[in-house]
Amino acid sequence: MSQKIKVLLTGAGSSIGRNILKTLLVHKEQFDITAFDVKKGKTMNFLEHFKAEVKVIYGDLAIPEESIEATTDKDFVIHCGYLSESASNRNPRLAQKINVMGTRYLVENLECYSPSCFLAMISTVGVYGDRLRSPMITVGDFTAPSIGDSYALSLLQAEKFVQDSRLEWTIFRPGIVLDTEESFLDSSFFKMPLTSHLEFVHIRDLAFAVVSSYERRASLWNRTFNVGGGDLCREIYQNFVQRLIKIAGWGDIDFPERSFATYNRYGGYFSDGDALEEIMHFRAHTLEHFFEELQKSQTLISRLTTKVFGDLQKKNFLAQSEPYKAFKQNDEEKLRLYF
Repeated sequence: MSQKIKVLLTGAGSSIGRNILKTLLVHKEQFDITAFDVKKGKTMNFLEHFKAEVKVIYGDLAIPEESIEATTDKDFVIHCGYLSESASNRNPRLAQKINVMGTRYLVENLECYSPSCFLAMISTVGVYGDRLRSPMITVGDFTAPSIGDSYALSLLQAEKFVQDSRLEWTIFRPGIVLDTEESFLDSSFFKMPLTSHLEFVHIRDLAFAVVSSYERRASLWNRTFNVGGGDLCREIYQNFVQRLIKIAGWGDIDFPERSFATYNRYGGYFSDGDALEEIMHFRAHTLEHFFEELQKSQTLISRLTTKVFGDLQKKNFLAQSEPYKAFKQNDEEKLRLYF
């Protein structure tokens, strides 16, 4: 019997991390899995279910000593252990500590304790910043996160530590991730300009690509890839919003002028997206598949409709629009971020 691949997954309790962990477990005959994340209620509630099959280590990547055990004697490391996008943008200093310095310490520990490992880092399309005028993106394009996007800026800085390391690595920059377990209806809903060109990737396709990267590492070594679903996962944001609202059962909702930002976000179509597909053959889901899953997801639909017909009626949902709030208050500093 061949020896199992010793894999470490950071950020195992995050949305992306959960799906990667589930994909690893589908192939558990190949992997000896270690899951690493901070010790907090939501994360523990999820990871404790897998303790019979997964070694769970709790710790903080920003404290180097806490990840030594996790980073010792590993063949494959999947890194998505970051502060979330919304939390990073609310607290840029914490994003620097966790996303940037946490990645630095992870890399340093791996260089010391698992110098021959293959590191797959998950980054974000946000590193390219606003692409309304030039929506076609390649990995060689200039990176310039939008003003105030501390999450994308921190991951771009984290990428540098990976790229400059002595490890074998690859970096994945996924487009907008489609996950029926995550609601698109929060304050970020209004920050995306309606005219944005967006390339999506289904969460299960992303997880498959990441997990499969170890066996294809010879073709991925020291390369960065945009990860998108291709032509069938591309849409203008306004059309995406209309379909989302229809499935939620909201009818036609016309938000007031200045509800949505008109620039300073991110998005675009990956003109080089087929490069990874040719290596990994990971694309199995389209945007239509996502909407079909969303339609069948009664739990999610209930969650969405509750936002309007329960505690959050239309007016209260609009109150989450930071662009609209800046417009109504004539906040010149914030207006420059959105219009």
